[in-house]
Amino acid sequence: MSFLSKLGLENFTKKFGEVLKSIFSETTEKVSILLAVSGGVDSITMLDLFDSLQDKFGYQIAVATFNHKLRKEADEEVKFVENLCKEKNVPFFTDEANVLQYCKENKLSVEEGARILRYRFLINTADKYGYEYIATAHNANDLLETMILRLIKGTGPYGLVGMSPINGRFIKPLLFFTREEIETYATYKKLRFVTDTSNFDIRYNRNFIRHRIIPLIKEVNPSVELASLRLAQSIWELDEYINSIVESYNNQHSIKIGEYFIFKLHEDSYIQTEQIRRNALSFFGKPIDSEKLERFKNVRKSGKTSYKVSFWKDLGIEVSRGWCIMGKISQYPFFSKTVNMSKDKFESELNINGYFLKISSCGIMKSTNDESSILEIRNWLEGDRLLNGKRVKDLFVERKIPTFIKHLIPLVISTQENKVVYIPYLYEAKEYLKKIGITIETKGGLHFES
Repeated sequence: MSFLSKLGLENFTKKFGEVLKSIFSETTEKVSILLAVSGGVDSITMLDLFDSLQDKFGYQIAVATFNHKLRKEADEEVKFVENLCKEKNVPFFTDEANVLQYCKENKLSVEEGARILRYRFLINTADKYGYEYIATAHNANDLLETMILRLIKGTGPYGLVGMSPINGRFIKPLLFFTREEIETYATYKKLRFVTDTSNFDIRYNRNFIRHRIIPLIKEVNPSVELASLRLAQSIWELDEYINSIVESYNNQHSIKIGEYFIFKLHEDSYIQTEQIRRNALSFFGKPIDSEKLERFKNVRKSGKTSYKVSFWKDLGIEVSRGWCIMGKISQYPFFSKTVNMSKDKFESELNINGYFLKISSCGIMKSTNDESSILEIRNWLEGDRLLNGKRVKDLFVERKIPTFIKHLIPLVISTQENKVVYIPYLYEAKEYLKKIGITIETKGGLHFES
């Protein structure tokens, strides 16, 4: 390990400061950050850097340490971090859980179960005490290990990296530093830290890659960490570009209706696939694997204009005429409301699946027994007809309305005629509504060009 000069130390600290400026868009004042500190050299270095630059940048920090109860030294390590925080006058939070029991109950690997519980603790702590960001001490070596692990298991270009400097409220400011640089900094600053002996257990996949695979790769390229970082930066830039296209398209052509998300598909097939992948991650809260995406691409290639693709049992997508609905597609919920317009100058405002209907009487007095004053508002049923006798289903086909819309758009039915007299943006029996003294206005919902 090379000796770190004072100039090298200043450059290391300066580089960390530049990373912070980039993450926080130049403004760090009044920013609050919860640091995930285990007591290892990476997280202790991160704490030291944040603490030393706090006066300069004006942010507020606290430390959170999760006790996985996996090793006999775990309690002592938590106490070590707590005492260090007392010395630095930094707020400290901790919690613990029986990781092994949790993994057994949920059929998870120890690595996966520990990560879920740790991140749950971090998020809950940040929410409870009002910390805007959560910082973890992942470095360039962690990035390389993740890339190799995901390459072995199989992934797409965006999944290859697995981590980024900013992911929502999570930040990784050490991602641009190698483990060697971090250890050299800690040695020069004479930082105290603990060593997690489980990091040397090659029964865990990540440790096997760290201690067996990467040393072999470094025989070919000693700076492989930096090479993987350059590749990651290219992927981050591409990911950001594609994401901007998807978000822009969503902003113009999407709507959330109850437990469903509806969006228009981009004309480019590659962007369509990314819409499905990214919107599913955002809407369902979990990623779609490549096999599920292949289902979508294969059906799309068949040339069908309307089709369903299941991802997880009832959850999936239905695509029709260039639009996509995401949610529970096995059975759409039925809705029905009755409005009695018999009162003089009656007005009713309804919000049905994002369609805001304002139904008003025109001041014509009617008997409470007059069926012409009773309207039913519900979704489409097989056999529904317009007042002129035309099938509603045929109207939807003529106007090229996506098939799933018939389950969501409100139909206004005259109970006297047992016919549809109004469909937002698609049909209005003007003469009949005028005759019975009723006006209907619509705002919101989805518009489709005829």
